[in-house]
Amino acid sequence: MPEQLWLAIGVVVAFLVLLGLLRAFWRVAEPNEALIVSGLGARAKHHLEPNTTGFKIVTGKGVLVLPGFQVARRLSLDTRVSEISVHCVTKQGIPVSVQGVVIYKVGDDYASIAKAARRFLDQQENMDTRIHSVFAGHMRSIVGALTVEELIRDREKLITEVSRSSESEMIRLGLMVDSLQVQEIDDAT
Repeated sequence: MPEQLWLAIGVVVAFLVLLGLLRAFWRVAEPNEALIVSGLGARAKHHLEPNTTGFKIVTGKGVLVLPGFQVARRLSLDTRVSEISVHCVTKQGIPVSVQGVVIYKVGDDYASIAKAARRFLDQQENMDTRIHSVFAGHMRSIVGALTVEELIRDREKLITEVSRSSESEMIRLGLMVDSLQVQEIDDAT
C-alpha cells in the first residue's frame, strides 16, 4: 500500500508540474490585441496569413510559446487618435491653419496585422507621430489646390480628398481610418 501511495503522489506532483509549465508557456491574445509569435517553428499555418514568413499571428485565442526558442509580442488593435495641426497656403496664396483629428487602428485582417507588425511592433508609441506626418502632407497638398472659400464652405470635400489620397499609404502600413474630422480652419485675417 505505501508504494501505491507514493506512486499516486508522484503522478499528482508530475501532473501539477506539467500543468504549471503549460500555464507558464501559454500566451492568450486579448480581444483588442494580436500576438506576434516569432522564432523556431512559428510559421503561418493557413492561407489566411499571406506573406507572414517568419512569424505567426494569433488573435482571439491562445498559443504555446517555447521560451528560448520563440518570442510572443503584443500588437494593440485598439483605436488610436492623432491630432493634426497643419500650417499651409491655399490656391490663392493665403496662409491658413487647419486643425483636425484622425481616428485610426490596425486593420482586422491578417494581412493588415502582418504589415503593421513589420512596421510598428516595437514602435507602437510612435504611430501617432507617423500618422500625423502622413495626413499633414496630404492635407497641405489638398489645401494648396483649394481656395479659402472652398475650405470654409465645403469641409466635407477637404475631408474626402484627404481620406482618398492617404488611403493607399494607410493600407500599406496595415492601418485603417475610422474617422477624419476637420475641427478648425483659421486664416491670418
